[in-house]
Amino acid sequence: MVKVDCDLGVETIATKPIEGQKPGTSGLRKKTKEFMEGTYLANFVQSVFNTLGEEGVPLAGGTLVVSGDGRFWNPEAIQIIIKMAFAAGVGRVWCGTGGLLSTPATSAVIRARGKGMEPFGGFICSASHNPGGINDDFGIKYNCENGGPAPEKVTNKMLEWTAKITELKTC
Repeated sequence: MVKVDCDLGVETIATKPIEGQKPGTSGLRKKTKEFMEGTYLANFVQSVFNTLGEEGVPLAGGTLVVSGDGRFWNPEAIQIIIKMAFAAGVGRVWCGTGGLLSTPATSAVIRARGKGMEPFGGFICSASHNPGGINDDFGIKYNCENGGPAPEKVTNKMLEWTAKITELKTC
């Protein structure tokens, strides 16, 4: 379980595109300090939500999985993602204890089915085998409803959004 500190009132924040937010099949990987600067992470997350909305993914009232591998800045990143998820209308967020789930475990949770609460996808905070820490790497990827990485067609739309984003929504 992860405690989220927000009142669920949606706040819209003006932003500008940030260069270099091109996700690959393993998501977006950069130095941790770059993710920590200003709205770097939030811009990318909002671009993902904007893309999902365009693709007809049922965000409103839906279930999203959010997790990470426990590297430096994982708790803070998860807070940002969860607050933005609620601002996007997501109804439920499934998150591992302390925000921890490995990539394979997160994929399995995303594929969980039953009782009308099937996740439409999930964010995973991980830079895989790359070293973590404040001076090393951080990463984020979005996996679709099948538990696998977003296809290139979707990551291309995410990239388009990172280049034209003007606002973020958060709680």
